[in-house]
Amino acid sequence: MNPNYQKYSVEDFTQDEQFRQWVIQRDPESEAFWTEWLDSHPEASGKVQLARAFLYALEEKNTALSTDELTSITDDIIRQNKQVVRPLWSTPMVRVAASILVILGLGYLFLVHQPASSRLDKLAEISPVLAVNYNEIENTKPEPQDVTLQDGSVVTLYTHSKLRYPKQFTPKLREVYLTGEAFFKITKNPKKPFWVHADQISTQVLGTSFLVKAEGNNAKVEVRSGRVSVYTRKDIRAARRLQQKESVGVVLTANQQVAFIEKEDRLVKSVVEQPIVLQKIERHEYEFEEVPIDKVFKQLEKTYGLTVIYDPVTVKNCFITASFSDESLFERLNLICRISRATYEIVDGQIIIHSVGCDNK
Repeated sequence: MNPNYQKYSVEDFTQDEQFRQWVIQRDPESEAFWTEWLDSHPEASGKVQLARAFLYALEEKNTALSTDELTSITDDIIRQNKQVVRPLWSTPMVRVAASILVILGLGYLFLVHQPASSRLDKLAEISPVLAVNYNEIENTKPEPQDVTLQDGSVVTLYTHSKLRYPKQFTPKLREVYLTGEAFFKITKNPKKPFWVHADQISTQVLGTSFLVKAEGNNAKVEVRSGRVSVYTRKDIRAARRLQQKESVGVVLTANQQVAFIEKEDRLVKSVVEQPIVLQKIERHEYEFEEVPIDKVFKQLEKTYGLTVIYDPVTVKNCFITASFSDESLFERLNLICRISRATYEIVDGQIIIHSVGCDNK
């Protein structure tokens, strides 16, 4: 029989064995139980997320604050709140982590006085380690600002944008939270995935470069190089509930993008507005003299890393004579389609060619 978790305090959660298995040991069975329990008891989200944050912080053994600093912060908490809550560090289990708990106490006092839908509560649900003991940078300058993280990853933060990141990454994850727009160059570490969270979406990557725009309920991810997976908040919750890896996201490769459609609560995949050249091509390689059109399509795929889909039977008698120089991908596609009596469309980040054939040109 499960305990009455509705009556649990933050301290009770941190000492509960099933709760600790979920947070510390990442036990799938416990993950399923707590995800379902939180769905049924959203009013307890603040306490649960703070308890998770404490256990994550304790795992990092971050006890950098001095005794004087602890005393000063504790006095401030007491002065600002008429109701004195028994300190979490009064139990033997957590006495060694007093500095962490004081920081979490500040976070808790803010959490419990906010509605369940507050921004901080949502942030704690996304990633507990980002709700406490974090750094936050806001770019108030007109020009982009580079932020180098502890793993060597570089974030180019655009004006009026804000980046929140933990003072210490956890052993298994690197997570940041973005408001606004930023370009990420991520240091590769397959054992420690990198996540960029926003209000509506989360982006997972092992090592790549990409742009994230997250403003209110609108969000977009554009990939410059490598491979990322983008998830809605709903998809992540569902995957956790079913004890699945978050494999339901939209996978993006170079020159692809995805936008979050708020009204439909889904992601729409497409091609970036200005695809870049991924592999340098010599100029003579884009000079065609009666060349089969399928070879031209393969050249485009090689240059931009995008898949071109067409019916090989329909275009088998189509040949191209053309010379390209500095045209964009879409300018080249328009010319190729005019020559071959075809049209194209972008579907799911791929280029689809519709041709009537070239037999009766």
